[in-house]
Amino acid sequence: MTQMTASAPGAAVRDRTDGPRALVVINGDDVYEDLFTASLKLQEILSAAGFVARAAMGTQRLAGAAGFDLVALYTAMGSFPDRMQVALASAIAAGTGLLAVHSASVFPAAADGTVAADHRLAASLIGGRYRSHGPAPQVSRFRVLPDQQHPVTRGLAPFDVTHEHYQLELDPGAHVIAWREVTTDARPAREPVCFVRSEGCGRVCYLQLGHDMRVWDEPAARNLITRAAIWTCRQLPTPEAR
Repeated sequence: MTQMTASAPGAAVRDRTDGPRALVVINGDDVYEDLFTASLKLQEILSAAGFVARAAMGTQRLAGAAGFDLVALYTAMGSFPDRMQVALASAIAAGTGLLAVHSASVFPAAADGTVAADHRLAASLIGGRYRSHGPAPQVSRFRVLPDQQHPVTRGLAPFDVTHEHYQLELDPGAHVIAWREVTTDARPAREPVCFVRSEGCGRVCYLQLGHDMRVWDEPAARNLITRAAIWTCRQLPTPEAR
């Protein structure tokens, strides 16, 4: 197991002898999200990509986020204390990558419809938030259209998945790299599925996929997750599209 040695009070040096370190954090009490399966699948995908991956339950584990090259975050509401949001923000600003998955973009709302004050830092780190499922049906088979210009998605062919719909509100700095193909009033349209942003020295990628088992074993979806994690972490070469 990779060891961390203190270089200054409260700081840690990451030894990458065994490969970049990834921490998969799940948290929440939303019964509609299969968090435990997600954590196992994320560990599997990250390990196959060359990460030394471990999973943990509860946002309190983010206190040690700075000791990892990548944090994969899948929350479904639940407690997210201010001090853990600050710890994650500090780690990302210093260079730790963040891969936020599916309902990590769901935050409690204030009376005026904005993100509740006690979750605004987490929302700003991700760079966007869930607003609604949109018109019925909430789940369908749809086509994902990758951006051919961005390193994460360059060369990836469009692919079809069966998945829950999210309509997202993005911050100005978010750059969409994959869309869901939809039809509105008989006209083609697109809604974000994956976007990226920077935070200090760190990279952030949000992926809306990951609701249930139907997507975790889709080869194209796993490839997108792999490439997003590698790009976000910066520690491994981006694989060729497959």
